[in-house]
Amino acid sequence: DDGAMPPARGAAVSRSKPKQHQHQQAHTEAQHVQRKSKDGDGTLGFHQRHSRFRTYPQLLQFSGKACMENRRGAEKHSGVGYPWELPTHILFIVLLYFMVTKTIPLGQVAAAKRGVDNFAETVQFSRTHTGEGNLDDVASVHDSIMYSRAFLTALLTSQPLVQAPEGQEQLFFLEVNRLVNSVVLVQRRVKPTDCSYDDMRPLYKQCYESLENQEKTQGVMTLLDDSVVPYSERLGGFAVEVPLDKEAALSRFDELRKGGYWDSATREFAVRFAFHNSPGHYTSNVDIHFEYSPYGEVQKEVESAYMRLKPYSKEVQGSKFAVFQLVTLGFAVVLFGHYATSIYGQPHCRWGLARALHPWHLTELLNYILICVVIYLWFQYIEDPRRSSMRFDSTKFQDIGPLAEQYFHIIFLMAVVLLLWTVRTIEFFSFVGGEKMKKVSGIIEQVVSALAPFALIVAVVFVGFVCVAHVIFGSEDEQFDGPLASLYTLLIWFVSLGGGHRSSMDVKPGGFFFMIFFIMICMVLLFNMFIALVMAAHDEVMSDENELPHLVKPMNYVVADWICDQIGVGPYLVDPYNSAYEAKGKQIRRIGFGGILDAVKHQLEREQEEERRVQEMRQHIQQARAAQAEHRGKSELVQ
Repeated sequence: DDGAMPPARGAAVSRSKPKQHQHQQAHTEAQHVQRKSKDGDGTLGFHQRHSRFRTYPQLLQFSGKACMENRRGAEKHSGVGYPWELPTHILFIVLLYFMVTKTIPLGQVAAAKRGVDNFAETVQFSRTHTGEGNLDDVASVHDSIMYSRAFLTALLTSQPLVQAPEGQEQLFFLEVNRLVNSVVLVQRRVKPTDCSYDDMRPLYKQCYESLENQEKTQGVMTLLDDSVVPYSERLGGFAVEVPLDKEAALSRFDELRKGGYWDSATREFAVRFAFHNSPGHYTSNVDIHFEYSPYGEVQKEVESAYMRLKPYSKEVQGSKFAVFQLVTLGFAVVLFGHYATSIYGQPHCRWGLARALHPWHLTELLNYILICVVIYLWFQYIEDPRRSSMRFDSTKFQDIGPLAEQYFHIIFLMAVVLLLWTVRTIEFFSFVGGEKMKKVSGIIEQVVSALAPFALIVAVVFVGFVCVAHVIFGSEDEQFDGPLASLYTLLIWFVSLGGGHRSSMDVKPGGFFFMIFFIMICMVLLFNMFIALVMAAHDEVMSDENELPHLVKPMNYVVADWICDQIGVGPYLVDPYNSAYEAKGKQIRRIGFGGILDAVKHQLEREQEEERRVQEMRQHIQQARAAQAEHRGKSELVQ
């Protein structure tokens, strides 16, 4: 090129090979850069799908929307948000409800319980020096003894309207319930102690304290006539059975009374019996319970528990009930499969754990756990030997109280599942019904998420008010005789229910002071704070959707990342909540929303630099090709 003679052909070729190799390598690198710029690295390759950004606000808007698109795309990939989820879960709720109603006839049981309560409350007995009384008038051990005798008399007395064979009238309770086995009298006792002051011991020789520390749980009880009553572990006390015969039962009751079966050491006493109702196919265990405080109070309660001893018998269409149970269980298995798939189908295990920690999914997981507990308790109930060995014609008392209690627990847990599953469906409303339904569902979710710190404040404030109420009103009002009772009363007052506000203000000292503070802080301030939370959630959800989306990492994602960091799980590099990671051993540094903007900026700068290099390489290639063509032309001229 500088005027010198061109080299020979061989020499020209030998010098052109290295240049041609360099040109090919540069062209290959340029193609690689082009592909990389076109495809992106999978982390922040938004640039090729969007226009160039000339201003920082454009970059800000782009970064937020792009991250939201990535997150929504991952959620769509995970199979969350199908419109069919709402009707499917509603159908399961309906199936579960009908299964509960098939397990126990709720309406019939409610009518039976009202009948038992009315019968127990209307039994009249003779009080010492005060005439007649009923269950509400029982105020001492002597009153409970007289009431129990009157109850036995009414229970085992034949009614004139009952049309039954002679000698069988006393076996029916309320004309429709067949008494079975026998009636049992059970009491719990305490040991005598020496708790008096030294100068009080000659006057108060022995103390009979509460059951918590001094209960007798073994041995025998010797009566004044030298007869003994052994302790029964099965019945939980010193028990005596009386037959389903009025004369024999009352005779045995009077013997126990004369023998000193009830005395100052008695702390609890109960009259227990069982009956069966054939029209409803349920069996009940009834307990007329008295609790004697060492400080003089007598508490009374009528407890009745109901169950079906043979839930799969043909009389109650047991085969259909079994099929219904299997269908409901199969439906639950299908829903659990979809639940597990929505977690397993997440693009990374960090997101899978985060989805499992979401409040809605935790609620659903709790439902599945409760269903497993219900299944376990049901099989335990079916296999219980006390259920299979129950004989209605036996004259010995068969304690079916634990069975009835377990049956009640099964019904209660199914009711809890029914309630929680109904709450769980709130999220699914956001997948159907358009934007309005999504906003309503979003408002509920925002309120629930904002209740955690508010609940902490309410709990702390309420604990203080509960303690103060127990101290001020505990000795005056039975509604505040304990911390738990005080909590129940104040919770009712908090929602403006219940009564007793005016009378509590007259308690001195401190009643007026407490009521003013409670009304101002709890019933006004805290209640209006809750209303403010609802309004704030409404304003947040109903805000303009065209505004820049603020990508804030939810708490369940934060907890999931922390757990994964602790167990050494690798980072999720395309997480829109975490734009970049720097891995140093097991320590991972996350960059937040501001880091996302910086990372997008740097990515665009890198892409611009790569494009500049591509242009330079193209120019270099064109120059090399032109030089090669010129050199080839000169060589041909020389030849």
